[in-house]
Amino acid sequence: MSEANTTVLPTISENIVKFKATKNPFYLFKAVWMVLKRGRTHELLWGMYCKLAYKPSAVIPQDVTYILEDFALNRKTYKREFRKTEQLPEIYGGKYAVEKIPDYYFGTRIESLIEMDGALLVGEYGFDDNSSHIAVVTKDNCTANDHYMHESGIRHIHALEPYPEGSTDDVKQFLVATGDRLKVLDLWEMDNNKEIRFVKRLKRFLAGYTAIQRVNGKYYGGTDFSGRPNYIETLAGKKFFFPEPAVNMFVIGFHVFDDRYILSVNSELDDFGAKKAISIFDTQSETFVYCKGIDIEQEFVLD
Repeated sequence: MSEANTTVLPTISENIVKFKATKNPFYLFKAVWMVLKRGRTHELLWGMYCKLAYKPSAVIPQDVTYILEDFALNRKTYKREFRKTEQLPEIYGGKYAVEKIPDYYFGTRIESLIEMDGALLVGEYGFDDNSSHIAVVTKDNCTANDHYMHESGIRHIHALEPYPEGSTDDVKQFLVATGDRLKVLDLWEMDNNKEIRFVKRLKRFLAGYTAIQRVNGKYYGGTDFSGRPNYIETLAGKKFFFPEPAVNMFVIGFHVFDDRYILSVNSELDDFGAKKAISIFDTQSETFVYCKGIDIEQEFVLD
């Protein structure tokens, strides 16, 4: 999902909001036309199918107070974590040559920042068709890979995650999830010279996870659908739909606790009110054990 909007053209969601407010069918027709033009019909149909075929998960409560307390104490914001390129020296300056990241890099999501084998990998998140590079930053140098620039429909890098299962002494592998229209999950590798290359496509459709985490040896991705059912999905394709009120909110980020629990922060688009929710998923029992909406105007506070 877009962290900001650098154009003045109305988005699909903005036209839907205008239709709801005015009941003018022009805005609805325009939204549908934009869906078709941007090649997102399959997303729309998938969302409709999920609404009919799946129900929001039930919450099977556990005592997760310590998780909520830790999250409130150490991760004080539940807003989307985005870093402009000029902010990276404050975090990584002196360790990596982040000042050498190309000027065209607008920024990155924190889910697309990973440290691996002496390098910082930075997935680009911009707002035009020239914004899907992956930079490899070492202590002294930076190179940017433009592989996704040659794939129509890939506009952002949503998330990166190390993949130690395929790593050796010679190469270190990692996962890449993309957006905007083309939401795929790919496997990449980096060699000892810190050169990266595409290995293979793991998921071709509906896999533009905005968060990926490895928990107890398994990988879980969080989906990116606005106003449609969202879920946590394994690499094997098993889906766990979020409970209410999080189910129709896209995933902002995951936080892992005890190599067992995934705390997910979900959000609506700003156009739809920007409501937020926190869910906690137990990967052992494969159930949601907590889900609650959050007031966007306030810091995260425990009851």
